[in-house]
Amino acid sequence: SLLVTSSASSAGECNINLNDDDVDYLVVGAGGGGIQMGLHLQKFGYSYAILEKANVAGSFWTQFPRFRELISVNKWSRDEKHALRYDWHSFLEAPITMMNITAKYFPSGDDFQAYMTEVVRLADLRIEYGSEVDSMASASDGSDRPCVVMADGRHRCARQRIFVGTGLREKREPLLEAMGGTYYSKITRDMAFRKRVCIFGNGNAGFETAQNLYDVADKVTVYGTKAVRIASVTKYTGDVRTKFLQVLENFHFKLRDTVDQADAYLHLAGLDHVLDGHHLRQADRAIHASTIMNRDACEVSVIATGFDSDVPGLNLTARFPPSTDWYESTAIPKVHYIGWLMHENDFRKNSGGFLAGYRYLIRNLVHHIREQDDGIRYPRLTMTKEKVAQHVAHRLDVNSDLIILQDGVVLRDVIIPSDEEPGLYHYYEGITYQFHGDVIARDDAIYVYFMWGDTRRSQDVFENVNRYSDTKALRNLHIHPVVEVGGMIREMEEDIAVDWSGYFHTEAIHATIRAALDGDLGLFTAKGGKSYMYERAAINMTDDVHRPHARGVGDGGMDFVPPEFVSVIVRSILGGYGRDDLQALADAARSWVPFMFDG
Repeated sequence: SLLVTSSASSAGECNINLNDDDVDYLVVGAGGGGIQMGLHLQKFGYSYAILEKANVAGSFWTQFPRFRELISVNKWSRDEKHALRYDWHSFLEAPITMMNITAKYFPSGDDFQAYMTEVVRLADLRIEYGSEVDSMASASDGSDRPCVVMADGRHRCARQRIFVGTGLREKREPLLEAMGGTYYSKITRDMAFRKRVCIFGNGNAGFETAQNLYDVADKVTVYGTKAVRIASVTKYTGDVRTKFLQVLENFHFKLRDTVDQADAYLHLAGLDHVLDGHHLRQADRAIHASTIMNRDACEVSVIATGFDSDVPGLNLTARFPPSTDWYESTAIPKVHYIGWLMHENDFRKNSGGFLAGYRYLIRNLVHHIREQDDGIRYPRLTMTKEKVAQHVAHRLDVNSDLIILQDGVVLRDVIIPSDEEPGLYHYYEGITYQFHGDVIARDDAIYVYFMWGDTRRSQDVFENVNRYSDTKALRNLHIHPVVEVGGMIREMEEDIAVDWSGYFHTEAIHATIRAALDGDLGLFTAKGGKSYMYERAAINMTDDVHRPHARGVGDGGMDFVPPEFVSVIVRSILGGYGRDDLQALADAARSWVPFMFDG
């Protein structure tokens, strides 16, 4: 029998009788996270099944990105040891790389999905297509086995653990949709032909849309309630990429297209007495969008507000599902989140939510579960002091994981003295260090990682410096190695070619590691003693972001928005976005933003 709680946000219970069909591990979702986990489980000989609701692997990429070209790079490397630094699509332990599918620098979503399909075929991964999971559940027989409840009411259980890699889904905006908005996933160039196009959302989805419509539209305007974040400035690869910024140049040259940022202050309208914080933000966005539709006579409005995490059985209000160490669910033991859902600890800082990054986080999670479930020690090397210095230099030369998961937020090399063999050291390569209690509890642990400089003077990059200089290292602009011990750090000099294998770099690395091992921290500085971390800047696109019309209902703006229109928005929210309320909103919008409904 099966007992499941009625709340979609609660964990259920399964009364189970384990069958011969049960496996060691269940994986939910055959996207990037699920495939990477399957490759590792298969490598180590575990029984597993990947449950996928679609009829293909990587189904997300058959629809997204809307205009098909990815923002992740696929660059050939002459030096095979560095291949994964520039290949952001290939799986670890896979029989082929993305280069076997395409040599395009920016592959398409179809290319990526084709790569996943071919990896699944060649590796013979065990995927059950058409298997939709409704929720996760705990066994009620005292066995502590985790289970999934299928959409048809059946249940499946794992002998050990479940990994959930269901990724993202397009954010739903019922209010904007009722007001005539078209979702990012549905917009076409034909729809924008010689029209005034308003795009709501100034992330990659919004700017990708603008990049593909500006040449056919009468005018394109990209709107956001926060400043545009450009990846080349913030160093976060998930921020807006330069290749989508033609509309920004058009704006600067006053070629009709516009990038606009505006704030709204609904508390001045008294709505905070009616709506809670989440719903107040929904009303804020809808009222703000309506003022723009009216002011700019929008003929096509694109809803490009991004994506939400998609977890079966959870109605998330936060960006990520709540989890503990090793991405384990707080609700059901032995259920772990993988893929995009591992991104909480380094969101907006790092690459842990993208295949280029989470392939290493999943690798580490597999090593952890092997240690927990099978007693197989987490991989490490044991070596002498002199070998440690040599190995650090080697790692800085050949690694891809530390370069991609930079700034040491989630991933670091860690060196600790051996308690079993005095005089020797244990070297952990690229571990998710904050989850290793035996590591982070030690004051003598030495961390090695990469981080960005704290200056924006680009001329520093091109100085012809041919020997190591501690003074120069403190003026690093770009990514460079860091050694940390006891809260003190020493930054190594950056290299414009991202190559630390030369004599001067190697000698400096050896000297730094030997000093750290000896406890000689005279050349180290306090980690918080200066602005050692790159300041992640945001760029304001306009100087007039506080215009009354852009502030929605703030500072008297309520007079600008018809009160009856605001009322129907509030009713729609309080009514749970019911059909009748949304239809009433659509009817009201026809008079308030008529251009959206003409033709």
